[in-house]
Amino acid sequence: MANSDRISSGESKKRASLRDVAARAGIGIASASAALNGSKSNTRVSEATRQKLAEIARELDYHPNAMARALTGQPTRTLGLLFGLERVTVGVANAFAFDVMRGIIATAAAERYNITLFTEPWHDSARSGGPWRDGRTDGVLLLAVTSDSDVIPTLTSMGVPLVAISSAYKDPAVLSVDVDNEAGANLATTLLIDLGHRRIAHLPGDENLTSAAIRRKEFLAVCRNAGVRVPEEYVPSGTFEQVSGYERTRALLALIEPPTSIFAASDIIAIGAIQAAHDCGVAVPEQLSVIGFDDAPYAEFSTPPLTTIRQPLAEIGAAASRLLIDQLQGIPTTENCILYPPELIVRGSTAVFKG
Repeated sequence: MANSDRISSGESKKRASLRDVAARAGIGIASASAALNGSKSNTRVSEATRQKLAEIARELDYHPNAMARALTGQPTRTLGLLFGLERVTVGVANAFAFDVMRGIIATAAAERYNITLFTEPWHDSARSGGPWRDGRTDGVLLLAVTSDSDVIPTLTSMGVPLVAISSAYKDPAVLSVDVDNEAGANLATTLLIDLGHRRIAHLPGDENLTSAAIRRKEFLAVCRNAGVRVPEEYVPSGTFEQVSGYERTRALLALIEPPTSIFAASDIIAIGAIQAAHDCGVAVPEQLSVIGFDDAPYAEFSTPPLTTIRQPLAEIGAAASRLLIDQLQGIPTTENCILYPPELIVRGSTAVFKG
């Protein structure tokens, strides 16, 4: 093949630019941009010229650049998704995040919006604010924002439309979606008490997440109201991770007076607790009842099947996506904070205490 043929072949595959369209039409690039990209300028373009440019754009397979549209202040039809808790970023490996994302993506797709996943964690306003100033997304969904993060007030001050999901920041002016964590913790703790347990431990999640704090507080309140004493060592600090559930349960079972039941703040913590019990020779549920929170896909297939508190994660994600899109489209909302009711799912990991 001759060099000229190679060059011709390469040029034929080159992506057409706005400059190419303008040159073919014989007009200035500013006029072409005003007609095709909706740029904000004083340039006026006749309808005939606009139609001519549209035809040339189709012939050359030209598509406006999303970043260019953002710079002109035009919608990109893209929603950002940012995780507040850094390790939850690997959404496909985290049942909680994955199910929420399913709902987000389904609703966005139905409304012809794309999702941009930001994997770089938010540090603070000075270091992380930049990407949100260039308009690459129309708005942002924030998942599991911690209480020590300034992401929500920062983005709000910048005028970035947002919706918070399962996040610590509470402001009536900020749209948010979550499960009723207090009601869920009440259901879990009450079940264990009704089964006759009086030595009940709780394995909280990360202390800087609102869900962990609320579930811990309600657990203690229900026990106190029922006259159930909870020693300090029965509520060891930890994280929403399986290894954290495993290590804390081993420590609990080593106590002189170990608990007969455990309310874990998440299913993944509960799975770690059941594994620890197995390794310590403690039978679940005969010697130790365990209840989780989430109803992750693997919960009913654990050994034994996990009793848990179901939160409708996909529905929560879908509702958040809907709220943000409505906000972007100027559709008023009747409620700024949507709380979904939890549901108790009883399986084989809990049993009546027989003493």
